[in-house]
Amino acid sequence: MSQSLIVKYTLSALFTPLLFGCSSTPDEPRRAGDYSMLDSTQSFIDLNDTRRNGAIVDKGTFYPKDTYAFAYRYCSTGEDNAQRDIAEYHTLAKRVCDANNGSLIHQKTATWCVANPNTVNEMPLFSARISSTDLWADLCLDGPFVTLRLNENAYTLDSEWREAAQILGYQPYTAHRQLVPNTTVDTPLHNTPQPAAAPKPWSNESQYIYSNIGTTVCYYDQSKTNALGYTYRGQVFSVKEGLVKVLTREKIKGDIRTAPVWEQINWHDKAFITAPASAWFVCES
Repeated sequence: MSQSLIVKYTLSALFTPLLFGCSSTPDEPRRAGDYSMLDSTQSFIDLNDTRRNGAIVDKGTFYPKDTYAFAYRYCSTGEDNAQRDIAEYHTLAKRVCDANNGSLIHQKTATWCVANPNTVNEMPLFSARISSTDLWADLCLDGPFVTLRLNENAYTLDSEWREAAQILGYQPYTAHRQLVPNTTVDTPLHNTPQPAAAPKPWSNESQYIYSNIGTTVCYYDQSKTNALGYTYRGQVFSVKEGLVKVLTREKIKGDIRTAPVWEQINWHDKAFITAPASAWFVCES
C-alpha cells in the first residue's frame, strides 16, 4: 500500500459538513494528531471503483456522533478481495497511528490509536474498525459487504474530544481497565463486536430521548441466535431513573442504521421494552 494514503490535515478537510456536521471550530489548530485517519480512509475508498460505489451509512444527527463518526459500506467483488481490503485497511490504520506517534490499543468497541498509552496522560486520537459480512448476499452479487467505521477528532479542544470519545466507545485509562488481546499479528484492528463493559455516558441524543415522551426511537439487539440481530422500533412511553420504557410495535431484521433494506418480522401489536436511555437512538421515519 502506498505511503501516500496517509493524509495530513488540511483546511479543506476540516470543514467538510457532510462528514463532520456544523459544530463550532475553535481558533487554535487541531491538537489530537497531525495525520487524518478520515482523510486517509477517503483516499483508501477512492482507490478503485468497487470501493467508490459504496455509501455512507449510520448517519448520526446528534452530537457527538454527527461531529466525529464516519461509517461507510460497499459490496466487495469476492471473499478474497474483501479479506485483502481488510488487510490493507489494517495496515493503513497502523501507519496513520505510527505517523501520529501513537499506539494501537484494542478495546471492546473498536481499536483505538492513542498517545501516551496506558498512562494517566493517555489521549485517544482515533478509532477504526473494518468488517465484512455475506449475510446480505442477495444484494451483493459478487461478494460480502465491507463496512468501515471510525471516530476521529477533527478540530476541537482535547477536553471536549476526550468526553465525546468516551460516549463513542473509548474507555479511558484506569489501573483496572481490561484491554482485548490482539491474537493475530498481521491484523492490528480488533473486529469481533462485543458488548460494552459498562453503560456509556449520555450523549445529547440520550438527553433528548429522556426528555421527550412520544419520540420514535429504536433499540438494536445483537441476538445470540441470529447473526444480524434485530431492531425494535416504537415510541417513548415513560422514563424513570435513567431507564426509558418504549411501546414497541415493530421488529426489523438487522441493524436499521446499516441494513440495506428494512425487513419486518412478526411482532406483537403492543409490547414494552425498558432499557437505559443510552441504549436507544432516534429513528424517526
